[in-house]
Amino acid sequence: MKNRCVVVAGGDCELSLLKEINGNDFVIAADSGLKYTNAVNIVPDLIVGDFDSYKGELPEGIKTIKLPKKKDDTDLLFALRCGLENSFKDFLILGGYGSRPDQNLSMLQSLCWLCDSCDIKSVKALCNGFSVYAVKNGCITLTIDRERYLSVFSISGDAIGVDISGADYCLENAVISPQFPVGVSNEADGDVTVSVKNGTLIIMTVNKNI
Repeated sequence: MKNRCVVVAGGDCELSLLKEINGNDFVIAADSGLKYTNAVNIVPDLIVGDFDSYKGELPEGIKTIKLPKKKDDTDLLFALRCGLENSFKDFLILGGYGSRPDQNLSMLQSLCWLCDSCDIKSVKALCNGFSVYAVKNGCITLTIDRERYLSVFSISGDAIGVDISGADYCLENAVISPQFPVGVSNEADGDVTVSVKNGTLIIMTVNKNI
């Protein structure tokens, strides 16, 4: 039985990131994310997209949902919907971040939407040089070293009761709003716990050399 839904999207994605995929994952290739799964010989369980960016031939024998070019959902968001329809509670996004700033903001919003859609406390996206987590009404512990920054944001309303412990700059029962970047560029050397009592946080760990 598959335990996690992994969506491979068409943004920038180092092939080494696909090593995160294992045999217990339900893999969805979203549009040109298919080029990445092809490159490492991973056969997705599902292919979705309007295929405006994927120019190759679609493989036979794999369930494929062709979307219209005029639609409300991005290919990534539709893929996440498919994961929810298959009752997954654990999600990982690869290739969700690229050169287009509008699509990048959309990816962050999609993470928040996923947390709000069902009983999911946190979701994760791995990108080139950084990782992104969305956490709703819960906590997460991450190991941070001096080669990475830790940044904490709210983009979907005020996040209330925010605690950050183990970092150089700690918070206790704070409010983080979308209008002020109080949580950017924190640092640590060890385990850091970030929690929020009411709301959704976007948490990034960013390599300092990117």
